Amino acid sequence: MVGLHIEATSRCTLACPRCERTVFMEKFGKKNFDIVDLNIERFQQFVDMPINTIGFCGNLGDPIYHSNFLELVSISKAMCTSVSIVTNGSRKSKDWWQQLVSILDNTDTITFSIDGTPENFTDYRINGDWDSIKTAIEVCVDSKVKTIWKYIPFKFNENDIDSVKILSEQLGIDKFHVEYSDRWLINDPLRPSDDLIGLRDTVQQEYKTKGIKSFSIDPKCVSDKEHFISADGFYAPCCYSKNYEFWYKSEWWKDKMSIQDYTLSECISRFKNFYATIQDTRPNYCVFNCGKC
Repeated sequence: MVGLHIEATSRCTLACPRCERTVFMEKFGKKNFDIVDLNIERFQQFVDMPINTIGFCGNLGDPIYHSNFLELVSISKAMCTSVSIVTNGSRKSKDWWQQLVSILDNTDTITFSIDGTPENFTDYRINGDWDSIKTAIEVCVDSKVKTIWKYIPFKFNENDIDSVKILSEQLGIDKFHVEYSDRWLINDPLRPSDDLIGLRDTVQQEYKTKGIKSFSIDPKCVSDKEHFISADGFYAPCCYSKNYEFWYKSEWWKDKMSIQDYTLSECISRFKNFYATIQDTRPNYCVFNCGKC
């Protein structure tokens, strides 16, 4: 079954150093960054076929800051069998969270991205607010929805994993998940120990430092579950291909598929043609993100 990865918005209250949003604004300035929410009506018209899952995460924003996120989730629940939401969870009220979980059920998941202890997670999740996150967790664990604490190891928090896992259990979180990142700069001061690094790191570092692009491709899009819709209303085969470093040079930008002008089934038809030739055409975003030594 088909799944969608939805970038609900480009809005966020945080300023995470390795986030594409932060990097873009540092490079091009805030005035060149568009603040936009996914158009709900267009999204409804776009989905013209059965879908299994809808995941709200994205490259640029935290989905809970979409101006009508509760409506978007409610509509999405009617389209699919399960919804997942990835968020830091900061700065929403208890009442808002109660409204959200009333829409969801035990097939749905809310993942809280909190990288560290309540005292140090803001070393990366800059502007995060623990008190409001804790309120969100308390509401969610008291509901039917499944809850996950996602923890990315960094230099500053790699020794806190065990204690934070205990804290997550004390708060009633269903699952504590350590997610190893490979989003590192060359000689990155945030980089943790080598045993806490993501699997794509070797490929990406050699791509960056040596320009090596001869890796084999092990495409994650084979699952058919990550068709990406951006906040500005464009289809891409995955979130990696929508990253600005690749997007504006790709065929998906040159021949854009807007959800205003195309349907999901039309986008997937094009995707299947793209996927059939991926090993021959070897797009740079595929090599960088799905390359394998």
